Amino acid sequence: MEELKKVEEFLNTVRNFYKAKGYTEVITPYLLPYPNLDENIEPVPCKVQDISGNFRRFFLHTSPEYSMKKLLASYRCDIFQICHVFRNFEGGKLHDVEFLMLEYYKVGKDYTYLMNELEDLIKTLFGREIIYRGQRIKTDFERISLEEAFKRFLNLNLRLESKEAFEKELKKANIPFEPYEDLQTLFFRAYIELEKYLGFERPTVIYGYPEGFGALAKCKNGICERFELYMFGIELANGYTEINDPSEVERRISLTARRLNLPIDRSFIEIHKNLPKLYSGVSIGLDRLMAIKFGLNSIWELYYRQIKRKLE
Repeated sequence: MEELKKVEEFLNTVRNFYKAKGYTEVITPYLLPYPNLDENIEPVPCKVQDISGNFRRFFLHTSPEYSMKKLLASYRCDIFQICHVFRNFEGGKLHDVEFLMLEYYKVGKDYTYLMNELEDLIKTLFGREIIYRGQRIKTDFERISLEEAFKRFLNLNLRLESKEAFEKELKKANIPFEPYEDLQTLFFRAYIELEKYLGFERPTVIYGYPEGFGALAKCKNGICERFELYMFGIELANGYTEINDPSEVERRISLTARRLNLPIDRSFIEIHKNLPKLYSGVSIGLDRLMAIKFGLNSIWELYYRQIKRKLE
């Protein structure tokens, strides 16, 4: 019972935090006729049979983003949701096909506001200090641009003007790669190396991603208003100032749709005509955050230990 109460208390703290700040909790469908379109995230397809016996292809959502933005276009208020999401080709101590996500959207503020709000949440959940597997860090955030992080931790210049230029940087940093790999793959090779150094002195926010790696974040002069949060080398959150331009949204998700051979939700593009002029959003992996809070080695210990205690 103690294990169940810990999880309940954690989730109640999260809910109360956002409700106290004026957010409204929402629910949206998990099973959708169109997939989320995001680089390096593979949706889980499902074959569904209707009452007439006809089969249709649906998708389990990889995040509640599309459905929540449709709500936001109608109601234009701060909203949050805690739900399970599903992603293909995932596995390991900190990854699984199904996991628990917190996603929320703030109207009238950019991503810098959400960095500060996220820091307040971490302090509410952990207090002044985070202790995880014998390591201790303060809960005050450190904010580093991606360009600065590459230089500090990998001695690598973030030069993405050409594949050849970035290959030279990888060679200097002794990061292995294959000559046939494209620029996107090369970037993520370097980024995976960078993650190993983040969040060991303080929770670390990395911000300012190159255009092409900004998902649906607003970009200016080739840099996108996107951030990620790390603790102990673990990615916990991803946020950005959101695009509200339908043509730019269509351009970006069309690239992903072609690469993955997936259909596009045209209604998702259309609702961007009605979204707030300025708003921002964040998604947080709650399984990972609870693993740190409870000192677990993997996200699945969170569930296995509860079941195991009951069986003993």
